[in-house]
Amino acid sequence: MRRLLLKGGRLLDPASGLDRLLDVRIQNGTVKAIGVSLPAAGATVLNVKGLVVVPGLIDVHLHLMNGLGAFGADPDLFGVGSGVTTVVDAGSTGHSLFPVFRRYVAEPARSRVLAYVNLSTLGSVAGPGYAALADPRLIDEEKIAAVVEANRDRIVGIKVMATGTALGAEGLKPLKRARRLADSLQLPLLVHIGESWGRGAEPPPIGKVLAHLRPGDIVTHMFTAHPGGLLDPNGKLWPQVCDARDSRILFDVGHGLHNLNFDVARRVLDQGLQPDGVSTDGHRGNRAGPVYDLPTTMAKLMALGFSLSQVVEMATANAARLLRREKELGAIRVGRPAEITVLRSEEREWEAVDSQQGKLKARQALVPVFTIRNGAVCDPLPSERP
Repeated sequence: MRRLLLKGGRLLDPASGLDRLLDVRIQNGTVKAIGVSLPAAGATVLNVKGLVVVPGLIDVHLHLMNGLGAFGADPDLFGVGSGVTTVVDAGSTGHSLFPVFRRYVAEPARSRVLAYVNLSTLGSVAGPGYAALADPRLIDEEKIAAVVEANRDRIVGIKVMATGTALGAEGLKPLKRARRLADSLQLPLLVHIGESWGRGAEPPPIGKVLAHLRPGDIVTHMFTAHPGGLLDPNGKLWPQVCDARDSRILFDVGHGLHNLNFDVARRVLDQGLQPDGVSTDGHRGNRAGPVYDLPTTMAKLMALGFSLSQVVEMATANAARLLRREKELGAIRVGRPAEITVLRSEEREWEAVDSQQGKLKARQALVPVFTIRNGAVCDPLPSERP
């Protein structure tokens, strides 16, 4: 019977309204007690004094088809190896490869691995610079529905690349098909915006993309500086973006190699649109920078003016809501599985870098110390984060 006691840490759990010094007792992978000065009672004591104890962090946008494609990373690299207990693949595979992804990538991982299934049969294994939706035969609703029904425990939605490069001559027809399919399966859409990979491709107007979305759907890359983003040529939010926000369409950061720009972020934030979720869009090509990991991405948002509590909420309670998994993720509660991240908040100056090499002085860094999942304590992997 494995017993652990996290002793003396700052428990910061926005979903539960907690932000104070509290101990957490864990038994056989389940939270058994939360309180002040809990006795050891035979538990292994983990001294977390001076550290921040939060619900297991959730990275809602990654590329994890390890071993296939240009970018696929090991889930545990950005997962428990980075202080994150749940990672979500953003459409690396379509219906045909999803069983392979499940068996050889998701199931062996120490991190919880969820996924969006790609609307295109090709998925993203060929890379985002290809017209993966331009041939209508590359969308097979019947087969997508079958793989969703067989994998409801893993699949959280449908990924759509809303770029001119991906859509080609089909225009917005694939998005119309995705809308009907998502409605029939009762799943949200995750929609990529920003023409970061096209060579002369014309992105679809953001207003026309948003017209196909419904409450609970997610727009990722909200701070992209590339064509097809949220800002008009004058740096103002397109009116349809404000309407989408009011309609409870959700917005995610999706840092990535190309799609976090500090100047765009300032303009978007100054006009009142805040992220619902924070994610890395992590893959093999950005682990060594500019992304590094989720705690570093969270700290970049803090450099833009968000508090520690706000970024933790984005990466826990809000992330669980994006995934429609609030009953199992995003909070530390007695009786739930113990999925916990322990962070060190460091007061120091460092230079945050965005996807276009823009720089921002930061004064607070977040460093993963360890995670707890399935009763195991997982140390972070080495990283050259700033």
